[in-house]
Amino acid sequence: MTLPMMDIPAYNVLGRFGPGIPDYAQGQAMLAFERNLRELTGLSIEVFKETMADDSKLRRNMTAEERAKL
Repeated sequence: MTLPMMDIPAYNVLGRFGPGIPDYAQGQAMLAFERNLRELTGLSIEVFKETMADDSKLRRNMTAEERAKL
């Protein structure tokens, strides 16, 4: 499946993980990938996880104060 390309800064990487990969493993993998890219290129590359929109209408419609009470 080909995803549409988004404009991102020249030295950034944007990644996405499947739902079965635990959060702790995602973080460790992203740090290792970033470290490896920096060593290979000598560039100040940064790796980020793609953020997903919240599909809950209730949470999307909450104010900052309401969210803080959760």
